[in-house]
Amino acid sequence: MLEKYKGRATRHQCPKCGDPHSFTYYLDKDGQPIDPTCGRCDHESGCGYHYTPSEYYRDHQSEKPMKNFVPKMQLQTKPIKPLCTIPFRYVRQSASYNSTFVKFLCGLFDRYTLKSPTISRLGELYAIGATKDMDIIYWQIDINGKVRTGKIMKYGEDGHRIKNGNGVNWIHAKMKKDGLLPDDWELTQCLFGEHLLNLSKNKEKVVAIVESEKSALIGAACFPQYVWLATGGKSQLSIDKMKVLSGRTVIMFPDADGFKEWTEKAKEFTFCKVTVSDVLEKNATDEEKANKIDISDWLIKQLKDGYAPPIPTEEYQWLFGFKPKSDLDLMIEEHPFIQTMIDELELKPDE
Repeated sequence: MLEKYKGRATRHQCPKCGDPHSFTYYLDKDGQPIDPTCGRCDHESGCGYHYTPSEYYRDHQSEKPMKNFVPKMQLQTKPIKPLCTIPFRYVRQSASYNSTFVKFLCGLFDRYTLKSPTISRLGELYAIGATKDMDIIYWQIDINGKVRTGKIMKYGEDGHRIKNGNGVNWIHAKMKKDGLLPDDWELTQCLFGEHLLNLSKNKEKVVAIVESEKSALIGAACFPQYVWLATGGKSQLSIDKMKVLSGRTVIMFPDADGFKEWTEKAKEFTFCKVTVSDVLEKNATDEEKANKIDISDWLIKQLKDGYAPPIPTEEYQWLFGFKPKSDLDLMIEEHPFIQTMIDELELKPDE
């Protein structure tokens, strides 16, 4: 398993890119690092280094893994801790549209006005917040309404992230630093937007899964007939996060560099009906794929070119290469002979 995050001391130097605090070790059954090369770099797109335990043991069949290159910690049996959360009042206190990214969204929807139905809807649905520096806060609120954390991200006026070397900031980390949370407070992430699954109007909707919170907001603005949720990163697509979608119909929109990985990963999600969209795989140019664009980049281009509307219409189902299956389609999948009868009797779907 991967080492849990407990501060900068639990993130190490990447053997590929050399970043001193971006590498997560894989731990053995005793909770010790398998090897200083066995782990995953947090810079998924920029570096992408990922050396799994199975790959390490395959490559070192005649050697014993290095278990003692760091001081061995005394193992203690710990009681199961309750889920660590943040009081909801902090979400209310941060509620604001005064972020650079929201102002960028206003340039895409409703003629640059903050008093727009689109921006208001997104703000209310996703509990959008902002810092004094006009950075957006993406709150992670789970299906039970519990606040797991908030992700603070800085954007430029063009809607692109500003990566100033500090990476992503987290509300729980700032609160721990300020003494507002105890030192033993531990983060357990959930899908961004997960709380929307409990709304009665969303019970029967198809769930759209994307990598970034930015993509979830833009997707929800363009196509509100889906429930748009974000994993927070390509490698953050996990069974633990996806279990909340048990029994739901799900369509996943990987970034241009994640189609194969997410297609393979989708096979593990047997508890829901999953389709992986190939809209970027089929429509993105070679240059766009090289730039690792995501669905939000593609939708923004459509919006600026005047092709994608800010309201849902059946004619735009082609954008995603997906249309929710009807009850008849599902019956035919389960009982193929029904299609044979329809063809032989020349029946129409509404008969």
